[in-house]
Amino acid sequence: MQAITLTQFGSVNELMEKTVLAPELTPDQVLIQNHAVAIDPYDVKFVMGQMGEADQLPLIPGSSVVGKIIAVGDAVTDFKVGDRVGATRHHLTYAELVPVNQAALALVPETLDDPTAVTAVLGAATGYQAIIEDLNIQPGEKVLIQGGTGAVGSVAVQTALRRGAKVYATGSEANLGILKAFGDVHVFDYEKDDLSSLNHFDAVLDTVGGETTYQSAKMLKPGGRLAGLVGVDVAALAEFPIEATPIYLKGRGALLTQLYAEIAAGHIKLNIQEIAVFTLENLKRMHQLVRDQATTGKLVLTIE
Repeated sequence: MQAITLTQFGSVNELMEKTVLAPELTPDQVLIQNHAVAIDPYDVKFVMGQMGEADQLPLIPGSSVVGKIIAVGDAVTDFKVGDRVGATRHHLTYAELVPVNQAALALVPETLDDPTAVTAVLGAATGYQAIIEDLNIQPGEKVLIQGGTGAVGSVAVQTALRRGAKVYATGSEANLGILKAFGDVHVFDYEKDDLSSLNHFDAVLDTVGGETTYQSAKMLKPGGRLAGLVGVDVAALAEFPIEATPIYLKGRGALLTQLYAEIAAGHIKLNIQEIAVFTLENLKRMHQLVRDQATTGKLVLTIE
């Protein structure tokens, strides 16, 4: 099969197309004929060498896939050949055929196209999980989403609204319209607006990290919850009487199934900037766009 491989970290030119052996399935896996992948920040940082120094190179990068099942392992019980599914997994998705454990799979509703379905599996799913599980937002709670216009933050904002929370969100001036379009959201420009008066939040989702995490801790009421996407130094926040924890996507199919249902029903909208055919040149170009911070929505490659 054809795949994109990475032999060393560095520029986008380290991504190379090769013919490799088709993967062998374990009993709990299915084999997916790849239809679409999304270019996620994790993928871009991994190629740069910022995320995966412990991973053994060479390997096939990529962390999202949507496609049809063409083979199933002996222990697979919930899926069959012909099912269209979405999933995230650690590497191996920049390829024609992708092995995925059945626990990570979600059936894609017929009303969702491949680009939308693959856009949901990583960033969007992380934002959804943060509100539903990690922070367990309840109706009436006052919630702040730091970085509310990104893939994670925008879905977190919409999900918190769906849960009946009082939602506040920060973003750049150019993208504040995205937040306002979601509904009753208190919107702030993180570059210009004075946030020092914001306080007494029940929960904060911080997708930015660094000093923003510390400032977020100050805004929480005693016993408030802070979830950080870019790592949380719990010891550094010990002076605050709050619950602070780093979050990461667990990649469970059950949660993705719930998110797909929300998207199919029109309750959650995703922002896709570009859809192009999966070629090596398009892949490298899109990786470079993310490196250059020249994106306002998800970049998706489809395989014909």
